[in-house]
Amino acid sequence: MADDNIFSDDEFAQRYADKHQKMAKNFGVEYTRKLTARGFTEGKILDVGCGFGGTLLTLAENFPDAQCVGIDMSDPLLELARQAAEAQGLEQRVVFEKADGQEIPYPDDSFDVVISTNVVHHVADPLAMLNEIERVLAPGGMLYIADIRRSGLAGFFDKAFREAMSYPEVLALLYQAKLPKEPFTSGFLWWRYER
Repeated sequence: MADDNIFSDDEFAQRYADKHQKMAKNFGVEYTRKLTARGFTEGKILDVGCGFGGTLLTLAENFPDAQCVGIDMSDPLLELARQAAEAQGLEQRVVFEKADGQEIPYPDDSFDVVISTNVVHHVADPLAMLNEIERVLAPGGMLYIADIRRSGLAGFFDKAFREAMSYPEVLALLYQAKLPKEPFTSGFLWWRYER
């Protein structure tokens, strides 16, 4: 399991945010491109495990008619996300709330888009999280999940990759989940489920 300091230690959370800022922005740019290609212009977006908000805020900047919600369990990261939203003038349409992705506190079919980046390997029950994501996603909604995967030498260099799921574990998880059995892609460091 990931280092629990991220959930309670302000300095650790700031270091984490600084280290992952570029990655979060890149995912926001990538998701913007993919959503635009699919005709998305407005609706409700949920980021499950939003952390410091970098990906969701990039989406909010690029989709000015979207309402955005980020949930996470880390108070320090959520505070960083709220500060960033305010600094960018987005606090009126981007909300960050403390909530568990394994028990998402929204009704069925609440969101047009759900994203979750680099979170699956952090949660105790990833199957519950994936099923909750499917529950709150509206029919015909768009879903983008990306997470690191355990493979070869990657785990030797970074503790996070040792905690991640292997390719067979991801396949087994997706098979058990209530998600449609769409193909997913897997590279050396990441796996993705998108529809």
